[in-house]
Amino acid sequence: MVFRTLKESELEKWFYHCASVFGENQNLDFWLDYFKRHYFNDPFRDINSIFVALDDSSIASTVRLFYRKIYFHGKEITVGGIGEVSTKPEYRGMNLASKLLCMAIDTMKEKKLSISILFASLHNFYGRFGYKVLPREFCLLDKDTFQKYHESKTTQTGEIKEINLSDNNVEIIDEIYKLYSTNFNGPVVRNREYWLGWVNLEPKTSLGYFVEGRLAAYLFYRKNGKEIIILEYGCSDSSNKEIPLMEFIKFIINNENAEAIKYPKAIGLELTGCTEFKDNSLMLNLITPFKLEGLLVDSTEKLISILTREPNKFLFWGTDNF
Repeated sequence: MVFRTLKESELEKWFYHCASVFGENQNLDFWLDYFKRHYFNDPFRDINSIFVALDDSSIASTVRLFYRKIYFHGKEITVGGIGEVSTKPEYRGMNLASKLLCMAIDTMKEKKLSISILFASLHNFYGRFGYKVLPREFCLLDKDTFQKYHESKTTQTGEIKEINLSDNNVEIIDEIYKLYSTNFNGPVVRNREYWLGWVNLEPKTSLGYFVEGRLAAYLFYRKNGKEIIILEYGCSDSSNKEIPLMEFIKFIINNENAEAIKYPKAIGLELTGCTEFKDNSLMLNLITPFKLEGLLVDSTEKLISILTREPNKFLFWGTDNF
């Protein structure tokens, strides 16, 4: 078994490996599109950060490292995201993914990245490498509850319509994003290429809230059966941030035949009557200690402690999931 980084000539083979393992050889077109999109639309991609275990010329296992920065207490913190962790069934139990994950962690240490993030259900496996769960709070608001408690409060001062992330729109949306998302810990720092590549081309519906013809808020969502998942929200007016959100929810319920809306609790603290639940899929690992407001963050435990003190201040938008 050879452990190394991927070569350009092996990309198609790598896409097929990821698609066949994650899709369990079902819905290959869907999974191929997913992995190709997340590679080619990522302006920070680096083929030398895709680690593979090869049995002759066959890919047995892989781990990919994503490069990001996130907003954290007003600072920009470097992040290494772990994704595409996959081993073919016949090679499982050989610690291949463990060796590749160690290679990725060593690379993050060499590059002095501050934090590593991943999304997983195998907490015990990743816990062996120092990753710890950061619980996130979400809400599920059903149609009847919204109509009972909130519909009467919607002001209809703005107009909602579908938008696209054209060159002009991106500048305005980016302004709103920076005004709104930098108040939280966790949102990804975005440049123009990331907006027009990754964000623009992720499957979703994009809505804009216009007041006197000017875009004042936006919302991205995805439909999953009768449930609507809010991927991201931004509002330029911090004093009235709940009003466009309620308008968006009313619009979606009326236009999508939706029974419930799922959203991060942090964006709708004033929306009463929802069902709250925790999501434990996000895991963190401190890679390189850093200072935060004079305090040295030198362990994953300390990092988690800082973030859980203000649970409604942490947000990682669904748009940015890898």
